[in-house]
Amino acid sequence: MRADVWLALASAACFALSTVAQHRAAVDSSDEAAGTSPLRLVVRLARSPLWLVGLVAAVAALVLQALALSRGALVVVQPILLLGLLLALPLSDALARRMPGRGEVLAALAVLAGLTLFVVAADPDRGVPVARQGHLLVTAGGWTALALLAALLGETVLRQRKALLLGLSGGALIGVSSALLKQVVGLLGRGPLEALLDPAFAGVVLTGVAGLIATQAGYAAGHLSASQPAHSIAEPAVASAIGATAFAEHLAVGALPLAGQVAGALLMVAGVIAIAAVVPDLHPDERTRSGAQRGAV
Repeated sequence: MRADVWLALASAACFALSTVAQHRAAVDSSDEAAGTSPLRLVVRLARSPLWLVGLVAAVAALVLQALALSRGALVVVQPILLLGLLLALPLSDALARRMPGRGEVLAALAVLAGLTLFVVAADPDRGVPVARQGHLLVTAGGWTALALLAALLGETVLRQRKALLLGLSGGALIGVSSALLKQVVGLLGRGPLEALLDPAFAGVVLTGVAGLIATQAGYAAGHLSASQPAHSIAEPAVASAIGATAFAEHLAVGALPLAGQVAGALLMVAGVIAIAAVVPDLHPDERTRSGAQRGAV
């Protein structure tokens, strides 16, 4: 198996640990954090040991992702990170002390089958290691603006869809950060100083932090089924779009390859949505009920 695939799989495993730990910590503090701003929520979560474990796992995932991007294309690496959602299932099951249901297993298999079909049918090339600065910044800036607009709408006029919109915003911002990270990794070949001074490096930090804040706010805003599918779909979609436009990562063309890519993408989307629908959420009222049931036993 190619090195970029192995590294992306390892990154997905770390992202799975990060997602489970940070979601549990966000849910545990949701009552105390009710009505607080997303930034204050993150400051409050930073006091939680479980959330900090998730943060360490997220940093490890980011390093492995950077190594994967140095050897492969965004359109390959980012969809593989979707497997982090599948790997998070057994971790969530262990925390909840339950066995996975049939629907959960079938949904996970749909994501895995869709991912395999998409990558095989797409057969993408690596494109260019360094994109033209102006083109990349315009493309990344456009997606960033859309992501921030989604977060603003969720915090103001569309509060009934807050978790969904913050999930979209967090996923899109992290997708932008991943694309900019590929640029920074490519520039390292020209020297660390050039990479650090390039606007893409600042963009990685800013969009990554903004994505983290939006993601944690989405976790605390409602059920995981409201935010996680949007996040999981938006992240690889935005990163792959930037890869195709700014980094010239071309996909295979022709009736059969295109049919495989569409079918694979639809399977992945359906599987992600199904996972969020069938996996019990760690919502406070549900934890209270389950705790009462255990006490009764």
